[in-house]
Amino acid sequence: MNCSLEIEQKRLSAVHALQWLETAHSEDFDRLCRLAAAHFRVPTVLVSLVEKDRQWFPGRVGFDASQTPIEQSFCRYTIQNAEVMVVNDARLDPRFVDNALVTQPDGIRFYAGAPLCNHHGDVLGSFCLIDTVPRTLQPDEVAVLEDFAQLVMGQVEQCQAMRYRHPVSRLPNLQQFLLDTQDVAVTGSQVRLMVVIRTQPMASAADVSVNSNLDAQQTRRDMANCLRRRLDGIAELYHVSDLDFCLQMSCERSRRDDLVRMLLAVITEPFTHQQVAVGLACCDDGQNSAAALMGKATHAAGRAVYRQVPWAAYDEAEDCAQRRALTLLNELADALVSGDIFLEYQPRFSLQDGRLLSVEALIRWTHPMLGKIGPDEFIPLIEGAGRISTVTRWVIDRALTDLSGWIDDEVRLSLNLSPLDFSDLDIALTLQSACEKHGVAPARLEVEITEGEWIRADKRVIAQLTRIRELGVDVAIDDFGAGYSNFAYLHEIPANILKLDKSLVTDLESNPRNRIIARSVLHLASELGYRTVAEGVETFRCMSLVRDFGCEEAQGYFLSRPLKLQQLKQQCQNIALTFTPEPSNAQIYADLGDTDQVIEAA
Repeated sequence: MNCSLEIEQKRLSAVHALQWLETAHSEDFDRLCRLAAAHFRVPTVLVSLVEKDRQWFPGRVGFDASQTPIEQSFCRYTIQNAEVMVVNDARLDPRFVDNALVTQPDGIRFYAGAPLCNHHGDVLGSFCLIDTVPRTLQPDEVAVLEDFAQLVMGQVEQCQAMRYRHPVSRLPNLQQFLLDTQDVAVTGSQVRLMVVIRTQPMASAADVSVNSNLDAQQTRRDMANCLRRRLDGIAELYHVSDLDFCLQMSCERSRRDDLVRMLLAVITEPFTHQQVAVGLACCDDGQNSAAALMGKATHAAGRAVYRQVPWAAYDEAEDCAQRRALTLLNELADALVSGDIFLEYQPRFSLQDGRLLSVEALIRWTHPMLGKIGPDEFIPLIEGAGRISTVTRWVIDRALTDLSGWIDDEVRLSLNLSPLDFSDLDIALTLQSACEKHGVAPARLEVEITEGEWIRADKRVIAQLTRIRELGVDVAIDDFGAGYSNFAYLHEIPANILKLDKSLVTDLESNPRNRIIARSVLHLASELGYRTVAEGVETFRCMSLVRDFGCEEAQGYFLSRPLKLQQLKQQCQNIALTFTPEPSNAQIYADLGDTDQVIEAA
């Protein structure tokens, strides 16, 4: 009994695998039905596939319904035998005398069905002839009916091959992989290993001729045959996309590393890493489906290609970071409109009289699901995606909109520019147009660029900075002292402000060497005619030191944190610094340590 149930379950699985034929109607099946109807001179011919509760018809002629309940099926009896079943007169057959398809007007009287057997021996249904009058079928007609059944199965298998085989390699494809692996289970001591083999396209993007496409297909076919031979007896190879092959294996956890080494050797030995790249993913808790595991291995193969290495293993943290990055980039445009991306302004003060001189526009992003996203995370992503100019234009427009409604016309606005802005935008024209649009004098603007060799590497940068200065806009070298920091090249750059990097400023109290560097830089900058600004001032002593060193302006958390526009407007009347009596410089140095000791320590 159990054997019969297993056979039936196997048969039903084979029929279920063909359910896509129900919606992907094939005219070829109907054509065979019409030919049979003409040959046997019957009004109705059906290609019937028999399931547990119904039979349905991929091809039919002379029958309106696309399916019938299993209780009305003649074919459910046909599939029980390997021979043609003939019912000369259904009204005289006890199995069908009460069948609704028989008792209805012009009901079925004659039926002949030939079993539809696949190459595994499973009987899926029948190719059947139906007439409304009794008749008989001669032996030669039985043979022809069996031939028609064979033609139907040939068509079914051809359709299956088109659906479940890759057209180039004829290997099982992605659909077959998903069917084969949906119920695969591993024991508690086993791990599941997924391997994706990414083949590299050999033709260039410009070479799209018919011959080149044929050559590429032949190359991939040869690679598929090579891989199939080398993996024969080891694992089933699937061709899951134009470029990707995959295989799945299970093994004891203790043998995983050995299995990986063996597979890598088998797969990569005939090829160079310019031809194939391998991605690996492993699951040892049974929580990943085969499809999910293949997705991870595919991601790893992509990383191997990107890094130009023979193989790579899936890294969960790296994948999460990439998916997070993709989420941010996909939602960038909406965030600029919705207000999730906004500006805050950090005040900058005069160290001579405490007046508010300017505010630096700082971009912020509060994501509805991910929370606060730091600029150090999303700005490099935007630059890498080639979209920074869109953000820069948005910042300029939004900041000048805010500045145009400012109460104090003496307050200036500082804007940060990316190196990429100088290649993606005519930044001077963009600033000029924005000033005209919002009625803001260019003299109220300052642009900040990070120091570096990139400024001198492209003559267009110097040319655009020169045009910006000609507009009356200040140009500041930001983060001076953190990178290139060479005074020798400053004369080539039309900048008039130097901003001392906060890495030097924040640590002034405890780092004697930084005090010497900061004092020297500020003195030389002043001698060369630059206005000087200290970033990252976080204590009173730090402010006093940079002021004593000759710095003219400062910003930092001790003076004011970045503020939203409304907060800044509310406080702008009372935001100027009040310089209270402070210790003498001698006392400051005494607190910090003997000057000679400072110099010696430096």
